[in-house]
This record gives sequence, C-alpha cells and structure tokens, in this order.
Amino acid sequence: LNLGVCVQTETVLRQAIAERIKPILFMNKMDRALLELQLQQEDLFQTFQRIVENVNVIIATYGDDNGPMGELQVDPTKGTVGFGAGLHGWAFTLKEFAEMYSSKFKIEVDKLMKRLWGDNFFSPTEKKWSKSGGEGYKRGFCQFVLDPIFKVFRAIMDCKKDEYMALLEKLNIKLQGDDREKLEEGGKPLMKVVMKQWLPAGDVLLTMIAIH
Repeated sequence: LNLGVCVQTETVLRQAIAERIKPILFMNKMDRALLELQLQQEDLFQTFQRIVENVNVIIATYGDDNGPMGELQVDPTKGTVGFGAGLHGWAFTLKEFAEMYSSKFKIEVDKLMKRLWGDNFFSPTEKKWSKSGGEGYKRGFCQFVLDPIFKVFRAIMDCKKDEYMALLEKLNIKLQGDDREKLEEGGKPLMKVVMKQWLPAGDVLLTMIAIH
C-alpha cells in the first residue's frame, strides 16, 4: 500500500496472465496507513483507487478480455480487490461490509457493493444516495467501510475503554481466553486481536481465491 504498484508487482502480474492465472488484488499494510502515515479517510480512498487503476493498466497491457479467462480487470465492487493487514491477520472486501449493511438499507449485497466504491455519496440526515455529493454527503466507502475501522483503531489506540467496549459489543466481538486480558491494556496488542476476530484475513482471502 505504501509503495503503491512496484516493478515486482508488474512482473508477477505479467507472469500470472501468461500462465492463465486470473489476478486478484490485495492491498496490504493498511494498519501502517492508519497508525504511521495517519492518512485521512478520503486520502486513503484516493490511494486505493489509484492503485486499482494502476494495476488495471498493467492487466490491460498484458491481458486479453476476449481471451479464455474472460474479463481480467480487478474491481472492488466485484470482490476481486481486498484490503487489510496480512501481518496482523485482518482483511476485508466490500462484500463483508455490504453484508453488514444489506438489511439496514434493504439493498441486495451485490448492489450495495457498487455503492460502497467510487463516486457514491450518502447523507445520513437525508437518508439518500447521490453521485455528486455536496453538503452533508460523505463518500460511501469512507462512511460505511473506513469510518467503523477508524473508530475501532482510534478508541483502542487511545485506550478509551468505555468507547472500545461499546464498539466491541456493537460489532458482536467476544474475546476469549488470553485475549480477554488485553481488554484492560488497550493499545496495539488489543487492536490486533480485535481486528483479527472482526475481519479474519483467512476467510476473506480463501473466498477471493475460490470465487474468482
């Protein structure tokens, strides 16, 4: 994530396409973007979008959408792009968040995934979606995907126990055994176990590989 698309990425993509392996994209080290670089939500979205576009330029250069593998471009709204922190064991695609909000919005998961990316803005007061945004509107990806993650990170890293305990309850995260002891400490050790339980990387990567 911090390096964007490097030369090695291009080499691996070219090789994969030549060997008829359909590419998926995983944007790693998201924890660094939040903790070290302290990127704002909109900046983080723009970074992600730029990486997706750059990867698709490479895929278009070496791939053939009319070939036997069909469309090769990666697309967050189709679940072929993942985000997370591999080292900390947490990850997600837009599908996980669309499933969380589907009943609230009464929108099918695949349709909601499309609203959680690109220029789709939502106003909590108007309860409306818009393509152009404007006052009171916030990008869907920032509001419904990044905001909950930012809140969890902030509460835990600032050791605000009341705040993070309320968030854990809301997200139905129940820590067991040794992990429970970390509830008293807050900080990075707690953040790792909470994120891993909330958004387990193994499940997400397996789904991405199996489906695509």
